[in-house]
Amino acid sequence: MNTESVMQIEDSFLSFFEKTQHALEIKTEDDYKFALDLLEQLMMKAEDRDGEPLLHLIDIVADAIKGYENSFESIQRFEREVDAIDPGISTLRVLIDQYGLTYSDLKEEIGGKSLVSQILSGSKSLTKAHITKLSKRFNISPQLFFLTRA
Repeated sequence: MNTESVMQIEDSFLSFFEKTQHALEIKTEDDYKFALDLLEQLMMKAEDRDGEPLLHLIDIVADAIKGYENSFESIQRFEREVDAIDPGISTLRVLIDQYGLTYSDLKEEIGGKSLVSQILSGSKSLTKAHITKLSKRFNISPQLFFLTRA
């Protein structure tokens, strides 16, 4: 690569960085808002196709946003709490919420209201039979009761 090419790339990068620094090195709430706005605009403009160059910039800005958000103790605490939730209980809670169920509605799959309550509180666990029956009733994969966050 010749010196002129290197200088052109360097100039282009410095110009790019000057315009995007607030989105790439988020330090303030204003930087954060700028990055979110930029990300939204890029996502609206980018085409959904292989080789779309804006997808690289979207990834860079999204990573900067994630890094900024992860720097907050409240978010870190929330993520630790979410990671600690049993995936079976989470799945059961989602099913109850999504289908507007009461504990009594799960009598055939789990048993009485008391047992459902004990499972949701974590004092009892879902059994293989419970998971099989729930999976069949809601037409979902049993794996949903075991998935963990990546």
